[in-house]
Amino acid sequence: MIGIEYGEPQETISFIVLGEPSPEGSTRAFYIPKLKRTVTTHQNQSQLDAWRNRVATEAQNVLLGREWTSDRASAYTVDVDFVLPRPPSVPEHRRLRPTVKPDIDKLIRAVNDALTGILFPDDCQVVSIRVTKGYEGEQRPGAYIRVCRYVNVREKARRKARKKVAEEEDIPFDPRDD
Repeated sequence: MIGIEYGEPQETISFIVLGEPSPEGSTRAFYIPKLKRTVTTHQNQSQLDAWRNRVATEAQNVLLGREWTSDRASAYTVDVDFVLPRPPSVPEHRRLRPTVKPDIDKLIRAVNDALTGILFPDDCQVVSIRVTKGYEGEQRPGAYIRVCRYVNVREKARRKARKKVAEEEDIPFDPRDD
């Protein structure tokens, strides 16, 4: 189902988070017998926490003084352009696009997790994601984010009662029609 149309968005919000984007990273889970529980850690926890906090802070700052509806009855789309710093060891003519780590899916997971609870209640409500990653050029490294909210319900079409339809059309009502 390519090219699904969502209609016009009810609300759109755009903002920029400058800095080097940090991916979600691989997780490791291990059991601690003394605590009798399982602990899950991310590979790059400190960088990830800092990046998520920056994304969440910028989202909250852009919401100041404006209305935004974050409800469970809406659907959301997320567009993110990640701009990564070009490594000094890679000349511009050698690699035009960043076809190396970080993975694009791990980058967007970190952003969606940071925006959950701020721009949408749960990231399961995101119905469309458009993501790109490229090297810095005219834009500074960071994430250029746009979130749109769409109505996710439609009024139920009601059938007119046959008797009323017959009266409206000046057709005599015949009870045998039922």
